[in-house]
Amino acid sequence: MPRFLKIHMWPIWLIALGTQAKSFKGNPIIGSRTLNTLGLHIVRLLLARATAHFRWALLAHKMPRELRTEFHENGFCILPDFLDAETLRQIKDEIQTYAGDARQMTQGNTATQRILLDDTALAGRATLSDFQDNSKFLNFLAYCGASAIRPMLYIQRIRNGFREGKTDPQKTMHADTFHPTIKAWLFLEDVHMEDGPFTYVRGSNRLTWRRLKWEYARSRVAASIGDGYSEKGSFRADANDLAAMGLPAPEGLTAKAGTLVIANTNGFHGRGQAEDGANRLEVWAYSRHNPFSMVPGFGLKARMRLEHKILHRFWRHKDKLAESKNSRASWHLIDAREMLD
Repeated sequence: MPRFLKIHMWPIWLIALGTQAKSFKGNPIIGSRTLNTLGLHIVRLLLARATAHFRWALLAHKMPRELRTEFHENGFCILPDFLDAETLRQIKDEIQTYAGDARQMTQGNTATQRILLDDTALAGRATLSDFQDNSKFLNFLAYCGASAIRPMLYIQRIRNGFREGKTDPQKTMHADTFHPTIKAWLFLEDVHMEDGPFTYVRGSNRLTWRRLKWEYARSRVAASIGDGYSEKGSFRADANDLAAMGLPAPEGLTAKAGTLVIANTNGFHGRGQAEDGANRLEVWAYSRHNPFSMVPGFGLKARMRLEHKILHRFWRHKDKLAESKNSRASWHLIDAREMLD
């Protein structure tokens, strides 16, 4: 049955317009060529950006002016020596004592391995727990993400050349979604060019006239692009696209251990090209909330714990579903020792 005939879904699809929903393929309203020709995608993009600016203004006290300027001009800010060497050593030692579950997903020839920093993972790990509650860390992420809601935190390892396969799709420059969002990396080890550093197109976070024209043209055909990601709302951009928007070449952000990088992932970014076998270890933060909310929210631990419970339930559901199909969930369980060795 064609999707537009599923009358019972129309209320859900309509309500989704006021949320972070982004899939042109999964929602026939968001993906409508006619509506996007009339400007639906651009209207959502502009409204989300205006709302983010309002929340940024409310949260401006949480970050020094010079760092706010750097973040908005470049799309990212870099804070070397965010953690001192002793604190960094203690965190790494505490991570090595973790013997529980981790999750892994493989994309192309690259594996992403993560440990969710929930109450179980933090039990008995005082330095890591203190870092989770570090007020400067939370304030900076709140401002950059235009949301005071606590981010999801993970220990993450990226393993390049993990298996034979196609090119890692996350190494193509892309925007995560249509509105400002953040990801952050506290690097626990030095990251060199051969390690595949986080890579960003400097200034691609800014909503220029060229970017708007590109977004408009892409939105009209997004539902049928077929690269596996653009049609789901994460637009890919090659060198020609970047040139059309007047943007520079991607820039690999090498870093010393203890460096914190916070990036607006509405700008074009990706993983850097790396040597097979190269990997990096980091604390990874992720924050994405309703882009049309005027209220930045509150950093309540209770909400964070609820999100952890929901995520665990989701993973268990996916595990059971994969088991029933005699397959493996995209984010599947691994022993943490496979990640930490």
